[in-house]
Amino acid sequence: MAQNIDERIGFKHFYATAYRSDHRHPANLALHIVGVVAGLGVLAASLTVWPLWTALGFPIAHVVPGLVGHRLFDRDEAQGDVRLTRTDYPLWWFMIANHLMAARVLTFRWPAN
Repeated sequence: MAQNIDERIGFKHFYATAYRSDHRHPANLALHIVGVVAGLGVLAASLTVWPLWTALGFPIAHVVPGLVGHRLFDRDEAQGDVRLTRTDYPLWWFMIANHLMAARVLTFRWPAN
């Protein structure tokens, strides 16, 4: 997958600038945390019940709350509401950033770097 940005800028720069600026509204933050916790819950439950549920439930539980948060609270007309189609940064950076943000909020370290 081709990226439109030089990946040498690093994840830390991406997280401090692009990611955090897209996640300012408290309701959007809360929905992202719900998605991370729900996704991890589906993952844990599926390992004990039926592994196919991981493939089906994890992406839905993990991504949908964040997309709703962007649609309702942190809209960006230039990037669109479906953030999964972004190509300006690697997609996996967004996934890691979601978990980092959730951990920081839940440990009362948001928005500090």
